[in-house]
Amino acid sequence: MSEDRLSRIENKLDDLQKAVVSLARVEERLVTVFNRQTNIEQKVEHMDEQISKLSDKISRAFVERIFWVVFAAAVAVITNYTGV
Repeated sequence: MSEDRLSRIENKLDDLQKAVVSLARVEERLVTVFNRQTNIEQKVEHMDEQISKLSDKISRAFVERIFWVVFAAAVAVITNYTGV
């Protein structure tokens, strides 16, 4: 083999080595991104659960307030008509 041919093979091997290192870096970044995405998804699910719980509490409180308003109005009407 000629010296020129060996030099070209070495250059190609160097380029392949750089490509492999670059691919490894990209893979590490992808793993990091996927881990962050999983973490964010877990946080969003937790926040969704909390919002659901708060929504249920607010609904119950609203229904309770409506009941007391209707009750107070009924008492006012009854006392107005009975003259008490």
